[in-house]
Order: sequence, then C-alpha cells, then structure tokens
Amino acid sequence: MKKKVLLVMGLCLLMLAGGCAKKDLAGSANSTSGTSNTGTTSDSTATSGAATPTPGASTTTEIPKIEKYTAADYVTLGQYKGVEVTVTQLEVTDTDVDNKIQEDLKTNATQEKVTDRAVQSGDTVNIDYEGLIDGKTFDGGSAQGTDLEIGSGSFIPGFEDGLIGATIGQKVTLNLTFPTNYSADLAGKAVVFNVTINSISKAVLPELTEDYVKKNTSYDSIAAYKAGVRKDLEDSNKTTMDNEKAKNVMTKVIDSSTISSLPQTLLDYYDAQLRNQVEQQAAAYGMDIATYIYQNGMTQADYDSYIKGYSEAYAKRDLIITAVAQAEKMEATTDEYDKAITDYMSYYNVTTKDDLLKQITEDEIKDSVVMQKAYNYIIDNAVVTATAASN
Repeated sequence: MKKKVLLVMGLCLLMLAGGCAKKDLAGSANSTSGTSNTGTTSDSTATSGAATPTPGASTTTEIPKIEKYTAADYVTLGQYKGVEVTVTQLEVTDTDVDNKIQEDLKTNATQEKVTDRAVQSGDTVNIDYEGLIDGKTFDGGSAQGTDLEIGSGSFIPGFEDGLIGATIGQKVTLNLTFPTNYSADLAGKAVVFNVTINSISKAVLPELTEDYVKKNTSYDSIAAYKAGVRKDLEDSNKTTMDNEKAKNVMTKVIDSSTISSLPQTLLDYYDAQLRNQVEQQAAAYGMDIATYIYQNGMTQADYDSYIKGYSEAYAKRDLIITAVAQAEKMEATTDEYDKAITDYMSYYNVTTKDDLLKQITEDEIKDSVVMQKAYNYIIDNAVVTATAASN
C-alpha cells in the first residue's frame, strides 16, 4: 500500500525564526501606517516563513487588519546589535558535483526490462497488491498494475524491502505494521499484504559525453557543465548558510527579549493567514479542511493548537522586528519606496502604480520597507563564527 505522506502544512518550519527574506513582497498587506504600527512582513519565500496567500487566491477566512501599536508596550528588547552566532560552513566537494551529475543523469534514464534475475534495490517493479487487516480489505489498501521503485520509500516501511529477492510471477506475503504517525484510522495496526510481481525493470543512465551535455544542458562541454554544477551547489550552500544565520540570530534576539504580551490583532492576522494557507493546501489535495486535518492524524483541537503555536511564533518575530525599527527610528527613503513600488508591481502583476495602490496602500508599502530595513539591520550586524560541518 502506498504510504500516505503526512501532509506537511507548508508553514516553513525551518525558517520560522528567520524573519524577512531579501524581497518582502507579500507582507504588510493588512498593517497600518506610522511609527507605532507593525509593518508585518511575511513574504512568499522560505526565508520568511510566509503565510500571505498569493494575490487572487481564494480564501475563506477574512484577513483582519493589524491595528497600530507601540512595540515598547509589549516587549523590552534584549541584544539585537552584534549578536554572536555560529553557522555551519558548507563546502562543495568533487564528490558533491559527481553526485549531482548522477542525479541529473537519472532524470534522463531509460527503463530496461529485467527477466533473468530477482528484484534488487533500485529496480522498478510492477505489482498487484491486496492489503488485509483482520482478514478484511480496507479502503486504499489494494491496487493492480502499480509501478514501485524499490528503495524510494513510497510505501510503508518493510514493504519495499520485502520484495527484494522476489522473481517475476512470484506471490509474496508481507506481514507489516502501519507506522504510529500514520493516518489515525490505520496507525499502529498490523496488516498483511499479498503482492504479485508482474515485471521488473532497471534504470539505465545515459553516458556523460560531450554530445549528451550539448543536447541536455545549457553548457557546451563536460568541463563547463561540471563548473556550472559546482557554482549552483555553492550558491545553494550560501543560501542555506544565510538562512541558518538568520534563524540563529532571530532566535537569539527573541530569546534575549522580554515579551509581556502580543498584540491581539497581530495574532488574529497570522491565525487567519495560516488557516487560509492550510485550506488552500487542502484544496490542492482535493480535500476539505476537516479531511485534511484527519489525514494529518490530528483532531480539531490539535489543529487549533498547531495554528495557535505558529501564530504566536510569527507574531513574536514581527513584534521584535517592529521594536527594533521603532528603537532605531527607521523610515523609508524615497529611493527605497520607489524600489518597493517596482517590486510590488511585479509581485501583483500590475503595470501601473495606480493599479498597484488598488491592491495595497502606500503606507503598507512603506511599512514593509521599514520592517525589511530593521530585519536587515539585525542580521547584518550579527557576528558569525563558522563551524565545520560534521561528517
């Protein structure tokens, strides 16, 4: 049986404390202007842990405005200048480059039928299977003519490994147990799968040649291709390190500050944003929200607690950034505002400023600029010590 992937709700768990990204295009859409407002930032990239829906996306929860507030009424800032953090130093090796090239080659692999041996790890098998719990079939537990790559982790633990060594036409009985973090109706239950191997095939990777590179990549030689792959990996490592730095810095600033309470409208804003995001994800899977919650092994109370926790975390982050902006008396310059207008026009896919201002106000745009400045100020003034990656 195919493993029901626990549907991660997409709330950017790793970057939760990371603050804003390089471009804050989606945030502040419901904040108000002035030095005592939030200027909430929550853009659409992984660095920010965005919750703002894409323009034009349907939502069912109305997004409330964030009322003006003075951050000092809610928080006493700790250290936010010269924060000391460690970041794992990531290096690209020749092995990394070779592995990435092998991954690329695999995307252009062809499948070759295997008839003279048993199933091995890495093979793709075509199978019929029937799942039984207490001797009875269950919804979603049986299928015919399913292709499965052995070792892909697509099915529950033990299923794929249990087929290794089987031959074409062989019937295999697998006595397994559903994981405890599986969907609530099956979690932890014993199950028997009767599986028939219809066929076996293996992936045949193309040879890395100059001709292959010219036909399948944007490079004109193997050397240039390898150099390009290395550059892409280095860029990816830099992004990872920047994100780790941002997360560590913001975590330290938040932990060193004393938060007495959180503005209610800021909490309400993120609660609505996150619920809308999850509802959109549920719809993408063809589910209503109740089914989506259930498939994640949650009760309604679990889900509400989940949303509450993330709303509070995002609100703390924004409160801290707002407090720094106000403490440093930051404002948006004309040039910064003009650049933000251009960025927002691209984000909202409009061609004139007038059309943009039908979507978002000038004060909201200025707020986002100030919040981005405050965030950058915190991150750029941090003191970083690089540590070697563990093997």
